Amino acid sequence: MVSQAEIDRLRLEADTIMTRYQQVETALQQARSESGDHWETGELLITLDTPHEETIEITLNLHADPASNAQSRYEKAKNLKAELEREQEIVGQLAPLPVSPVAYLICYHLDAVEGNYPRSMAGHLDARREQVDPLCEKMETAGLLDRVESGTVKQRRVKAKQADEVRQHHTYYRLSREGDHLLRFLDEPDGQRNVLRHLPDGHTLIQRLARGGPDYPRMTAEELNMEFEYVRHLYRALRQVGLVTEYEGSTIKATERKLKPKDETHRKHTYYVTTDCGNEALQHLADWHPEIRN
Repeated sequence: MVSQAEIDRLRLEADTIMTRYQQVETALQQARSESGDHWETGELLITLDTPHEETIEITLNLHADPASNAQSRYEKAKNLKAELEREQEIVGQLAPLPVSPVAYLICYHLDAVEGNYPRSMAGHLDARREQVDPLCEKMETAGLLDRVESGTVKQRRVKAKQADEVRQHHTYYRLSREGDHLLRFLDEPDGQRNVLRHLPDGHTLIQRLARGGPDYPRMTAEELNMEFEYVRHLYRALRQVGLVTEYEGSTIKATERKLKPKDETHRKHTYYVTTDCGNEALQHLADWHPEIRN
């Protein structure tokens, strides 16, 4: 993750170089007149006192002058700041969504059926109604869902139930314009990448599949000490977003599955594997967010 701490570090190093300009220049000139490993690396490690009288170590470009060494840090800090602001804006688009895989599934379900009520949604999603009810309320408050009183629901527009099953005593929900925009965002690479930040356990599952090959929810739940129902919904949410997909083969070869190697594994469960989008999102996090690499 691009962090403010990294930006602050670069700026402090740049300020220190400029404040200790003569000391840096002398150190560079001396190093250039001597033999040593610094000629192989092109770098020189020196210790300087910051403007705040704190001692830090700075790695200098041996072939650049002090001003260039400082300027490169100012420029990198500026670029990282812009990236941080962009990422905060992107993550902000997922902020209204509750941090729950079932919340994702509700959005995709309502996008498909155009309107439904919590008890029916719970049945379709194989989730508990006591979980679906508060999620719908939170998502309505956040502007992602619109509440539609059952008396105003047009029977022909409710695909989840037969027309004669549209009941007057239910409160229906449908995806709002903001909810539709959120799903469109999840179709984009930036949206898919940020799902792994919005759902940290999603990142754990994607990383597990990328390293170990096909896996199924019950095994994942047992080995990661997570609730089975939660893991099952998490896999389904990641599949809806496009980060994982179901393994299509009937037999998994040992070379494909490193988590529990066997010569062959005959499928008795629904196995999942990462998609190209899932691998790209994982690599993006590894490149830009090294602190959550492992």
